[in-house]
Amino acid sequence: MPAFLALARWSGKRLDLLELGPSAGLNLVFDRYAYRYVNGAWGDPSSGVVLANEERTSVPRDVLAGSLVVGRRRGIDLNPIDVASEHGVLTLTAFVWADQRARLEQLARAVAVAQAHPPELVRGDYVEVLPRVLADRDDDALTVVFQTASTQYLPRERYADLRAALTAASRDAPLGWISTQRHDEDRGERHGYALEVALWPDREPRVLAYMGYHGEWLDYLP
Repeated sequence: MPAFLALARWSGKRLDLLELGPSAGLNLVFDRYAYRYVNGAWGDPSSGVVLANEERTSVPRDVLAGSLVVGRRRGIDLNPIDVASEHGVLTLTAFVWADQRARLEQLARAVAVAQAHPPELVRGDYVEVLPRVLADRDDDALTVVFQTASTQYLPRERYADLRAALTAASRDAPLGWISTQRHDEDRGERHGYALEVALWPDREPRVLAYMGYHGEWLDYLP
């Protein structure tokens, strides 16, 4: 959330989202969830999806006071899951351990939000499809490419191709980027993922926070 707020503040534009490896696209409706932090809250709790976990270093109050507007919501996945279908909902549910009742209930609420506000999911290999999708951008918005964990599973040369495609696209128009770093990128000694954010071509990637592999904690960097 702080990374999206940073990009909205830096660009001053509406955010058009493009997620890599979105599965069912639950992260593409992130702004319809609510978030609780030590220094404040963000979002609308009426969705029933409230995200709150450990903050090892707190997100500043002025960051949480920021606002953003989301326009288009797209994702590229080899096998996107359709939560409008019973099979799709059962598939997602099957990935949660049966005794984790709180997670199952949270998932059900998030699925309901995605069903009410379905994102656009594109089937394909995102390294190959990304240049074509990025060619269809609205100059009145900042397109934000983001991902949570899928690049960890790309071979190094495929990841290099992905970064090259992003660099090429940023020459045509500004491009936002939010991503957990691969373990072969992060040279720090901290555990968990390093979360980087960029606004190309003006702001190169920098680590905004460290986070647990499943979002269970956040260590915000001033």
